[in-house]
Formats: sequence, structure tokens, C-alpha cells
Amino acid sequence: MVTYLCEVFVSLLLNREHTNGQVTNASYAKVIETVLKSGVQADDRTGTGTLSTCYVPSYYMLTGGTVPLISGKAVNLKPLLVELEWYLKGTGNIQFLKDNGVKIWDAWADENGDLGPVYGKQWRRWEDTRIVSHSEYLSKIATFRERGYKVEGYLGISEDRVVLSREIDQLQRIVDTLRTNPTDRRIMLNAWNVGELEDMKLPPCHFVFSLWSRELDFETRLTMATDIGLQHSRLGYESIYTKMLYDLDMDGSVTEAELDELGIPKRILNSCLVQRSVDTFVGMPFNIAGYGILTHFLAKITGHMAGAFVHFGFDVHLYNNHMEGVCELMKRQAPEHSDPVVIFPHEWSELDDFKWDEVLILGYDPLPWIKVPVAV
Repeated sequence: MVTYLCEVFVSLLLNREHTNGQVTNASYAKVIETVLKSGVQADDRTGTGTLSTCYVPSYYMLTGGTVPLISGKAVNLKPLLVELEWYLKGTGNIQFLKDNGVKIWDAWADENGDLGPVYGKQWRRWEDTRIVSHSEYLSKIATFRERGYKVEGYLGISEDRVVLSREIDQLQRIVDTLRTNPTDRRIMLNAWNVGELEDMKLPPCHFVFSLWSRELDFETRLTMATDIGLQHSRLGYESIYTKMLYDLDMDGSVTEAELDELGIPKRILNSCLVQRSVDTFVGMPFNIAGYGILTHFLAKITGHMAGAFVHFGFDVHLYNNHMEGVCELMKRQAPEHSDPVVIFPHEWSELDDFKWDEVLILGYDPLPWIKVPVAV
């Protein structure tokens, strides 16, 4: 077994007593229990009041194509997927959300639907403007052009300073790096642009997302591919993974070369989300599922299989007016058979291929939604 996976991931991968869906429910419940046991009362921006604790990690398995969707209460899939496509479009205007009937950001937007340079704007179009001397510009002109800078104008009476600007597509850089240098330790997505925080209607709650890739040994590669194949078979979906299972059933074995021929990925992709402010009851189920799907999507278009997802919260809290809903959730028995899997169209290969209504989430069978007020 590969030694580079941390011990908790290895134990979960090998543990066949619980489905990944059950692991999701248990991990999320542990976060709620941590807040209830160690939280202290605190004031907050909304004036609602919270029970709050700090620095809480939780762990979720993505093997088998699993999405970390809790099943003790329903998470609405349409807003989840529409929001993810909105992020990927790189805009801070909510018109795309409104066009698709999603209202989750309405309360923060201005009369024109603008939220400022939030999330997707930073993901896909991080603005980088700098002023350099004319002599520095001339000496480094090839470098500036190679990095995508354009001359916006000149400053000074003698125009001896040059204004340069560019937009950085962080997500495309991540995709390119996962394809060409996947062991790089700088594969990170950052939404915390300090220079633009004051222009955002709401500074990003989830702000750093990192990815970690390693090559799989044959045993683990086969195990992970088998997990996906079994899930696809259970759900009646044909894929390269079910084809692998068929070949394995017919021949009794499968070789590395045969996995290569089928297109079974050779690498695992793990991810971690850092969140400064965690609305544990309403926001967190949305966040862990959304970034789980994003991890699967990035894995698909870069030749990986998704392995595990870590969520780390700074200020992790339960709003006081959510406590009735929390009590209801903790009394419920989450359905053990709910083990949701995400499936993307086979032909998707680039970031802009993502279309929310073409994503399949199969095997999700939660208990009813629990309605609580949203703190704005």
C-alpha cells in the first residue's frame, strides 16, 4: 500500500465496514458535536449570535466517485451545481444564478446584481496591476510580455513610469500544473485578495483550496478503479471502470498495460479547503459537497482519480437561531444507503466544459430539508 497517503486516508480506503456516504455523515456530525461541546457564545457580524469554536478539521473520502453530501438533511443539488459553474465562469455578478433560478446570493448583491470581485472573479481573473520605471520596462519587456502584461498607460510629466496589467487565471494554472508538473507543492487556489477585500460585498468564507497529486502503485490504482467501477455498476452507468470490471471478471486478472489501454488514471488527487468562517449547519454541507465535486472535476480533466478531501475551519460556529434545526438533525438517523456519486460527460476535458445541468449525481437519498433562517 502506498506510504504517501496519510494514515487516516489509508484506513478509510481499506475500511469496507462503512460506505463513503456513512463516513461523510459521521465526519460532519463530529464537527457539530465539537461545536456543541467546546463552543462559546460569541457576537457576530449579523447580530444573530453564535456558539463558536476554532480550528476544526474533518475528513471525507472521494474514492469511488463519492460526493460528500450529508444525508441527515437534504442538500439542494441544483443551487450547488449552478453556483459551481458560476464560480468557474469567473464573474462577480449574479445574473447567471438568477437566469437559472438560484437566489442564494441575492441578499448580498447590489441593485445591479454585483457582489464585487468575489470567488470566481479571483479564481479566473485575478487582477495584477503594477507600475514600473520606463527603464525597467525596457530591460524586462520580453519577460513582461511572456507573463501576459499589457501596457495600460504612462505616468509622470515625462511619462517615465509604465502602468502594466494582466489577469491571472488561477484555475487554468492549476490544470496546467496538474498535467505537466503534478508533484508541485504550489497547486493552490486563493480567493483572499487583500487589495480587493473592501470591494467585495462579502469577503470569501472559503478562501484557500489546495491539491496534492501522487502516482499510484498498481495495487492502489486497481483498488480505486474497482471502487469506481462497482459504484457505476450499482447505479447502472457504463464507463471505462465497468469495462475494467468486465475484463477482470472474464480473465480473472488485469495488467498494468490493460489499465493503461482502458485509460484508467495513474494518479490520485487529494484536496484541502481552508475556510475562515464556517456556518456549520447551513453553509458547511454546501461547501464540502461543492469542493468535493470540484476535486472530481479537476481530477477528470487532468488524468487523476479523486482520493480524499479535508475541510479545515477557522471560526466554526452554529448560529443561535439554528439550534432547533441542529437538535432535529442530531435526533435523526441518517440513511445508511445514501452513497452519492458524481458522473461527468466522458468528453469533458477543459474547465469551460462544465455545465451544471450535464452533471449527474446518482445514489443520493437524504432525509427532508430542515428549514432555518439564514444570517445575512
